[in-house]
Amino acid sequence: MDYIIEGGHRLNGEIAVCGAKNCALPLLGASVLTDEQIVLHNCPAIVDVFNMLELLKAMGKSVFWQGDTVTVSGTLSTTTAPQYLARLLRGSALILGGTLAAYGSVNLPLPGGCAIGARPMDIHLKGLESMGAEISCYDNALHCKGALHSAEYEMRFASVGATENLLCAAVLVKGTTVLSNCATEPEIEALERMLVKMGAKIEGIGTPDVSVTGVKKLHGVEFDIIPDRIVAATYLSAVVAAGGQITVTNCNTNHLHAFINVLRPHFNVVQYADAITITCDSQPSGYGRICTAPYPFFPTDMQSLLLAMASFSNGGQTIVQENLFENRLEHIASELVKLGGNITVKGNSAAVTGSKLTASNVVARDLRGGAALAVAGLNADGQTVVHGAENICRGYMDLDICLNALGAKIHKQ
Repeated sequence: MDYIIEGGHRLNGEIAVCGAKNCALPLLGASVLTDEQIVLHNCPAIVDVFNMLELLKAMGKSVFWQGDTVTVSGTLSTTTAPQYLARLLRGSALILGGTLAAYGSVNLPLPGGCAIGARPMDIHLKGLESMGAEISCYDNALHCKGALHSAEYEMRFASVGATENLLCAAVLVKGTTVLSNCATEPEIEALERMLVKMGAKIEGIGTPDVSVTGVKKLHGVEFDIIPDRIVAATYLSAVVAAGGQITVTNCNTNHLHAFINVLRPHFNVVQYADAITITCDSQPSGYGRICTAPYPFFPTDMQSLLLAMASFSNGGQTIVQENLFENRLEHIASELVKLGGNITVKGNSAAVTGSKLTASNVVARDLRGGAALAVAGLNADGQTVVHGAENICRGYMDLDICLNALGAKIHKQ
């Protein structure tokens, strides 16, 4: 699939943000913890969610989707995830801890997702081993078994996925499990709050140090998926690229503060609790130095958007340092150069001097980089073709249609 983007059209209007992919996937993963109904509202109709639901169905769960509400229920008929589904998305790893805790074993083909660098699962696995899991890896799959017990475990890095997996493992384990150096992203807090609504006992919600006292059984729940802060940032980046004024609604702007802080010195930004209006009439002279880091600092998932904005800034320099995924800078930078971006990458740092972009053919090698290339295409003179736009569809609901509603000219083929 290709996105064909005609640059130079200003954006104006109002647009709502969908539910967050990075919230939906762990909540769906947690559905293995109970046979009762998990009802999730504000669920985004995106490829990664479709694939996660297919994975759960293949393992025995019943799935029903109506509007933006998805219901998952039933018992797993197998604890082995099908290889062809597990390798379609990184989120398949999020069934690991819950399935092991609830059923005593799980076999998981090594998960797929974006090729943005090494994404080791050692933090997940060492945490589970500290709780008594026996883990082996052969035939390109993880094989885990054992009756889990409570433990104290400090993560070497505040891993989002490991935090989610270990929370789901701990909620059914007898005794109190203490997890230190946990990730604190809004999506983690949402998972913690849903687990509590299911009957889990969790202290330290939203903090790096979490205590989980296990219970014998969890029950069903009805829960709202939080708005997607990365989609909101993409819409804001789009109007920076094209110029104009838009209001982004149905978003928690507290979750966006690191990104908003980058924009605020250069544009007219009006922030509300659940909406943000931005007016862009000119480009800044660079954005200074920005380093990615775990929440609440600048997110790695918004780094590609920042690199795109820096590439069409007004001649100034921006330094972007990527501290989480080593290949993410290289992938997006090489494609932005095709559009005329003046970018030099050394190690995990990119120096960007703003320039006028010109349309070209580029390739979306990963989800976030693909969205950033679409944003850059809104700024470039001429007609930009983004090949591999199916990667964008993994995390965005009809990005082309949404931007067209604001005045962009994008069609797909």
